[in-house]
Amino acid sequence: MKKLFKNPRSLAFLGLMLGITIIMDMTPLGMIPLGAISATIIHIPTIITGIVLGPMAGFIMGTALGIIGWIHALTRPVTILDPFFMNPLISVLPRMFIGVVAYFAFAGLNKLIKKQPVKNAVSTFIGGMAGSLTNTTLVFLMLYLVYAKELAEKAGMPFGVIVISVFTTNAIAEAIISGLITMPVASAYFRYAKTQKM
Repeated sequence: MKKLFKNPRSLAFLGLMLGITIIMDMTPLGMIPLGAISATIIHIPTIITGIVLGPMAGFIMGTALGIIGWIHALTRPVTILDPFFMNPLISVLPRMFIGVVAYFAFAGLNKLIKKQPVKNAVSTFIGGMAGSLTNTTLVFLMLYLVYAKELAEKAGMPFGVIVISVFTTNAIAEAIISGLITMPVASAYFRYAKTQKM
């Protein structure tokens, strides 16, 4: 924690990722239209932060992302889910773990894979996917624990059907896009960081 706040490069990177997250929330840049569905990508800066700066930075960024989502739900509700996100248990708590899980998925694979050319590419891609799936899984877990009945009534279908439809459409698309964006960005950061140490 102390090391993170004493390193100017890490602080600058954290600030940059926070700024990108705010811009993505305030504009349509946080969504990628994919035909009938839209993939949310606002959590990608949190995933990248967790992977390149470690779990504590990922936790800080995840908390910031959650607070941004909470403010969004309070001030600019649009979808039928937004009223549920006015509860910090839904909007903030699940997001705290996005960067943490992304880091540990990346670090675990980095130790397992020995071949250098594919090591970073595979581990950052899977770390990106793991962070995205953490977001979806924990948000829906909290929705189930707190608002299962209300959400099912509002959507006009059983909660299980909502979960299956989300995980077979948006969740998969978001996870793949997160992995594809995280891979080159995180890999480029690691290459740059290596040259600065030389």
